[in-house]
Amino acid sequence: MSKDVFANHRTNSIIIIVLIALFISVIYLPKTIWDYEAELRDEARFRMNAVSLAEKLHYQLAKEYTTDSEQLLLVVNSVRDSLLAAAKDTNYSYYGNQRIALAPKSIPVNYTDEYKALYNELHLELFKTLEPNHSMEPNTINLVLDSIKTLFDAGNYVGEQSMEIDSVGLTFTVSDKFDILYQNIKTSMFNALTTSYTKYPSFSNPLVDAVMDSIAKNPDLSGRIEFGGIYDDAVRVDFIIPSTFEETMAKTLETFKKQFVFDSYDSATYGDTLYDMALEKFLVINDTLDAMPEYLDLIYMDTSGIEIEIPVEVKVGDMEAAIAKRRNNLYKRLTGYSEPSPYIAEQVIALALDSLHSPNAGLDSIHMEIDLTDAVFTINIHKNISEYFNKVSLEQAYYKSAVNLSDLDWGKAAVEVVEFVGDRLIRKSDFLKWQVVAVESDTFNVNIFDEFLRKYDDMNLMLAQKLTGEFINVHNQAREIVGIAEHMAGVDTLDWYGEQVIEFAADTLLVDVFPTYLSEYDTTFTIARDTVVQIDDSTFNGVWYRGKVGVTQDFSLDSLPFLTPLANSNYQYDFNGTDSVLSMNILEKSDTAYVERVYYGMDTFILTFAADSLLENVFMIENRYTEFDSIQVDSLNVVSDEFVAGENEKNLFMEKDSFGGWIDTTISKKYVKRQLFSHYHFEPELTKCTVTELPYRITVRNNVNLGIESPIEHPIETRRYAFFTQIDSTHGSLVDGEESWAK
Repeated sequence: MSKDVFANHRTNSIIIIVLIALFISVIYLPKTIWDYEAELRDEARFRMNAVSLAEKLHYQLAKEYTTDSEQLLLVVNSVRDSLLAAAKDTNYSYYGNQRIALAPKSIPVNYTDEYKALYNELHLELFKTLEPNHSMEPNTINLVLDSIKTLFDAGNYVGEQSMEIDSVGLTFTVSDKFDILYQNIKTSMFNALTTSYTKYPSFSNPLVDAVMDSIAKNPDLSGRIEFGGIYDDAVRVDFIIPSTFEETMAKTLETFKKQFVFDSYDSATYGDTLYDMALEKFLVINDTLDAMPEYLDLIYMDTSGIEIEIPVEVKVGDMEAAIAKRRNNLYKRLTGYSEPSPYIAEQVIALALDSLHSPNAGLDSIHMEIDLTDAVFTINIHKNISEYFNKVSLEQAYYKSAVNLSDLDWGKAAVEVVEFVGDRLIRKSDFLKWQVVAVESDTFNVNIFDEFLRKYDDMNLMLAQKLTGEFINVHNQAREIVGIAEHMAGVDTLDWYGEQVIEFAADTLLVDVFPTYLSEYDTTFTIARDTVVQIDDSTFNGVWYRGKVGVTQDFSLDSLPFLTPLANSNYQYDFNGTDSVLSMNILEKSDTAYVERVYYGMDTFILTFAADSLLENVFMIENRYTEFDSIQVDSLNVVSDEFVAGENEKNLFMEKDSFGGWIDTTISKKYVKRQLFSHYHFEPELTKCTVTELPYRITVRNNVNLGIESPIEHPIETRRYAFFTQIDSTHGSLVDGEESWAK
């Protein structure tokens, strides 16, 4: 009989404890890993920001950024140290132009056949991404394309092909859709010439050929030219009838009414009715006689049954323009494009009208065959139309065929072109998209994409690592090492293969040290943190002095209807007995009193009373400051409404001549958020990634565009606690001060 291990309570307790420990570990340990990942990420981003700040100081000193983190540390910190030393010596100044010595460098490299093969391979890969094409004259380009089209139409002419043009051997790739690429040239030109579109070669090609042939015969041809007799048969036009087309037809007719001129009396008397009549008659005459009348005679019957003849003038020129505009708008509604000629537009619109109530209207595409044997096209030929044709030929077919010399040394051309483009981009950032590059091997059309310089730098970093056996993250230095090695290996008199040393001589950097550098260094490398503190906040209620008003108390209180006598010789104020009241402030009033300016009859009074309306005092305003008879005229200080001031502003108010006085003071506890700053020094570890300990990648474009990037290009997985994995991905980048993690 087998023993039941779970019958032992001690064993059960141990198992339970172990399971509880595992359960807690599964919850707690991943969290500690995630927290550590976040800590590394936040620290990395802080470091990248520190590098960016240091670069700005370097730029202020040297008028340029640097991609070398060692130089960055040296310049930023050595200037600070020198200024601190100068501050202790009154005979020594470190302001103005100064020279900072840069240490020499000896970099051992190993130039091997394996390295040379990698050098050629990487350049060739990058060269092919530029889509290189042999550059030639426009006429020769069109000859090549026409020749390929002829052979393509003959059949089985696709893939890698070769041809000799003007004794120049060419190789190229013929797409199985070359006929479409070739036709795209004519289609694009048809669109440019007519601002219309067709997918049918029988429509586009004869017109394009006629225009281009005319330009070839007369290069100075320009302006509006008529082309007729170029079609031998009908062409197809596709369109679709929108569901709102009938409504659009009616709306567009309204603009014709603007071209009718009536006598002002008739226009005011009969209004829109005349315009409707004129439009109806105009359309009948214009459609029936196929002519535009200059005048119309309308017969209007008034309410008494009398017929009145009303003359109408037609603004012929404006009407012709309105008709042409309406025709073009309707054609656009049907086809989506401008009309290529009035002859075509009129026929399409007429068919659309006939098909308005077809069940397919608004749903299916409709087409019609139009005979263009006698059609005339008016084309506005611009002087740059030939250049546009050549541009379209390049982009639509030539670039896609990758035409190149058949005897081209691709390896040599790759190195020449890639280095040319890389050098040009470093100096001129707008050298992008299709450009012409002339090198010793050939003259190429190349398509330079936005990320080329990045890939060029990556290539040099890889080659520098292969040469030196060490990772180098300073792409300027890597490019210089690779360039020197290639130059030395190309010198015929040297045997530069194998282990060699590249010497970088000692140099000096000229900097301009400005007087506020020390304070800028201290304020640049600071960590701000928010903290909450408790303070005693004093609030002061005060008034401004506004002037004096003359008053007297020589009058009878019983004579005032807004005062009601009470026992003990007291009076109660009742504003209902006044003519009107207005609030008022006087400096001499008690803290509990209310003050009003009371208007009664021809007199004005100032009353101070308590909250229960019991009178405290009353004055009558007098506009004189002299004694006469037994009346004594005094004065009261009239002040503004109360205002509130804090502790910091109190003395500022009291110093002003217009200040009246403080009425009340309140002290309360208040919590405020304040920023505290702690300083740090720009140390070497701040230039390195928190995970890989590799320097941050610093890029400088055109000496004004600065980028700091994490060296982590792919997620790094690290085993933690045997069962878990820590994954550190890229920590982002700072490009021109914009944080990628803030997006």
